Amino acid sequence: MSRRTGILLAAALLASVLAAGLWRGRHRRPEDRAGDVITLRFAHWQLEGGIREAFDTLARDYEARHPNIRVEQIAIPVSSYVIWGITHIVGGDPPDLMELGKNLNDPRFFRYFTPITEAIELPNPYNAGTRLEGVPWRKTFVDGMESTFNLQSFDCYGASILASTTRIYYNEALMREITGRNRPPRSLEEMIALCARVRDFARRTGRPIMPFAGSWANGPDMMDDYFRTQTQRLGSRLNPGNFDPVTRGDFLLAYLNHEWTLESPEILRAFDMMSVVGDALPAGFDLSDRDIAFSCFDQGRALMLSAYSQDATGVLRYANFPVGVFRDPTPAPATAGFGANMVARNSEHALIPYGAFTITRASPHPAEALDFLRFITSQREDRKFSALADTLPVVVGVNAAGFMRNFIPDGGGFPPGPSLTETGDVRMLVVQNWYRLFGPSADRPAFLAALSRDLSGAARRDMRRAVDGAFQSVASNDAYVEAARRLARDDSPRGTLDLKYQTIVETQNDQEAVAYYQALRLRQSDRFQ
Repeated sequence: MSRRTGILLAAALLASVLAAGLWRGRHRRPEDRAGDVITLRFAHWQLEGGIREAFDTLARDYEARHPNIRVEQIAIPVSSYVIWGITHIVGGDPPDLMELGKNLNDPRFFRYFTPITEAIELPNPYNAGTRLEGVPWRKTFVDGMESTFNLQSFDCYGASILASTTRIYYNEALMREITGRNRPPRSLEEMIALCARVRDFARRTGRPIMPFAGSWANGPDMMDDYFRTQTQRLGSRLNPGNFDPVTRGDFLLAYLNHEWTLESPEILRAFDMMSVVGDALPAGFDLSDRDIAFSCFDQGRALMLSAYSQDATGVLRYANFPVGVFRDPTPAPATAGFGANMVARNSEHALIPYGAFTITRASPHPAEALDFLRFITSQREDRKFSALADTLPVVVGVNAAGFMRNFIPDGGGFPPGPSLTETGDVRMLVVQNWYRLFGPSADRPAFLAALSRDLSGAARRDMRRAVDGAFQSVASNDAYVEAARRLARDDSPRGTLDLKYQTIVETQNDQEAVAYYQALRLRQSDRFQ
């Protein structure tokens, strides 16, 4: 097939998809137009075991209260969720509610969603009869809905009952068979020794058992968490007098201004730590599919698996052995070795909901969609959802129960240090070369040489994009500031519009100050080029 023919076929396919979407937008299902029955649709990518069933239960609860409404759940695989969502948004036929995230939270798309900023200041009527009765909806969430506030539009675009932490799952029966007892490792040294013991057990018995099941979905996060233990003290030195962790931007700017190098002891030890963790994971884990890792664990071919709390129901459902969980064991602070760069074990941040459900502007039933959103995020329904789906509750006054108690965030310790594998060109550079850190062909000098050659350029590109993006955001938000000022001028004292205006001004000033500071630091680094 010629390149021209391929392009024409792709264009024809895209045109047919868009045409189908437009047709559906003009020819909705009969129940959407029926006067006595309203159909609400909500879409998400949460395919973990138990979550869809729990959503179905909440939908049936809502239908029981509202006989004239039918609720339809649309679960889309994460790999195709964004393109599916964009197609339906552009085609004018999106569901009433869509889960944000997975690149569907780009500011360009917010024109297609309806903000609920004013609604979150009002009480959730479905909390009547509970201790949250009369409390503003926003304040009924453990994070005060901060995670759903958009800095580009200064609006809140949704609410969610999803949250997550990471733990290491382990096969209790296999642990007892290999070690003689059912106790997970309590320190990094114990975990290294356990991995060696698993490999020895596999050689002696001829059974294909590995220490960890790993994939691109869990291995990198585990390595990143250990990396951050070694940059705690470095982060504190780069951020004196401030208990908050140093930001990624400030960390890269410090590198560009030669305040740390790849030869800094903390960085070298952080890469050593990545080597240790990488050796515990199966070869090629970063290219392996997530489902393969879970299947490997469920079939008893791996002792341990690092995964999220929302994976608990699926793991427990498919494993035919008792499952335990523990936090990844880190070194203890010491005067030498890995502990020398630590203040304490990494603390986990407070629970933050993710994947907010937002109302689409094309929804024919926005009032009913908002009501359904209030219903599923009420205290009673969050308690039910958490119990059914084995997820962490996000509404105030709902406690984690049963197996989920193991996943409650651990706030003890010290804020984790900065990382090189968060986002952008720097992450890509590290990930493309970290195969040199572990395995039989490990070559740390070659890894450091590759990073040394390209890290400055990657960091500069990342920071230039960040600074330019910040200034563009500030400039585009000037219209919001002026519009909010004029609307708030006639608002009652400390009314909703006045509060929004004050929030906009404070946020705008903070964004602008950070942008100018980072631009200055970036210019200062030019002397080292």
